[in-house]
Amino acid sequence: MLLKYSLIAHKKELRKQVLSLFIGQMFTAAWDPNNGGIFTFLDVDGLSPTELTWNMKLWWPIADAMIALIMSYKITGERKFLNDFSRVFDYAMVHFREPGHGEWYGYLDNEGRVTHTFKGGPEKGCFHVARCLWMCARLVRDVVAAGGVEK
Repeated sequence: MLLKYSLIAHKKELRKQVLSLFIGQMFTAAWDPNNGGIFTFLDVDGLSPTELTWNMKLWWPIADAMIALIMSYKITGERKFLNDFSRVFDYAMVHFREPGHGEWYGYLDNEGRVTHTFKGGPEKGCFHVARCLWMCARLVRDVVAAGGVEK
C-alpha cells in the first residue's frame, strides 16, 4: 500500500498526496450518496464505464476502504477519516455480513441487496474479510494504546 510505503520511507509529500487524492478525494467520489456503499467502477468524470457491474457494491472496495480509512485516521487524527471509516464499517455490517454466521456476501446490487448468496469464489477467499477486520482491529488497538494518533 502506498500510504504504508510513504510512512516507512519517510516521504511526507507522498503521504500528503496519498491521503488527499487517493484516499480522501477517491472515497468522496466513490461513495454512493443515495444508497450508501462504494461504487465499484466510475470513470474520471463520475460516469459509468462499460463495465456491467459499475454500480454494484462489491466486498473488496469496502474492505480496502475500511483499512485505508482507519489507517489514515491513525496517521493524521483527522476526524473525517474516522467518520468515513465508521460509515463504511456500518454499511458492511448491515449489508454484506450474513447475520447467522458473520461471513460477508460478496456482491450487492445498487440498493445494497444481496445478488449472489455464495460467500467465496475465485476472487474472494475465506481469509479476505478476516484479514480486513483483523487489520482494522489492530489499527484501532494501536490508536487506543498510543492514547491518540501518529503525526
